Amino acid sequence: MILGGLYISTQGVQILTPVAEITGLVSHQVSVTPIVASTLLSVPATNYSFISADLMNGLTATGSLQVEGGSEIGFYIMNANDFSEWKRGSVSTIVLGKPDAINYNFTFVPQETGLYYFVFSNQDPSHKNVIFNLSVLENVTVLSPLIQYADYELLIVGVFLSILGIKTGKRKPKIHEVRRENSSLRCRFCGEGLETGKTFCSKCGRSQD
Repeated sequence: MILGGLYISTQGVQILTPVAEITGLVSHQVSVTPIVASTLLSVPATNYSFISADLMNGLTATGSLQVEGGSEIGFYIMNANDFSEWKRGSVSTIVLGKPDAINYNFTFVPQETGLYYFVFSNQDPSHKNVIFNLSVLENVTVLSPLIQYADYELLIVGVFLSILGIKTGKRKPKIHEVRRENSSLRCRFCGEGLETGKTFCSKCGRSQD
């Protein structure tokens, strides 16, 4: 058990995840990591503003935008290359687009890791304020405390059993009771046998008291 505890300690308790799955000692939760906290953006008239964020392939990105005053604004998501093409007026690929967003919640999964641009396009002759936020969702495997501290548990149990084994392994010498002969008592002076209950020796006559 001590060796098992040391092995788990060096390799990490995550190696016990398959065991935890089988025994039901694991739970799956969704972790929400803010990437862009609620931010107020001012979008100039007949122009655009943008905000960028690094995202990882396969991790779900989710967020929302709200245009103050209830007017519409164009909202587009592009990767770095497509954003550069878009700024030059070239044809570009849009990951997600909403040309008439007012209160808009969105979710998408990046197909590649890198920098993504969130573009707010204002076609009106007056500026607009937009409140924007972005988070990343990730499925997290949470191990039961019984599994999380398995290395310490095995070490403690192993040390305890080792100490117990050492103690019980030592053979205790048998204690032999030295029994005095009760068949006859002898005079302490001459060694003559005494009859039970007699105080004086029948040979030497001396008292045993």
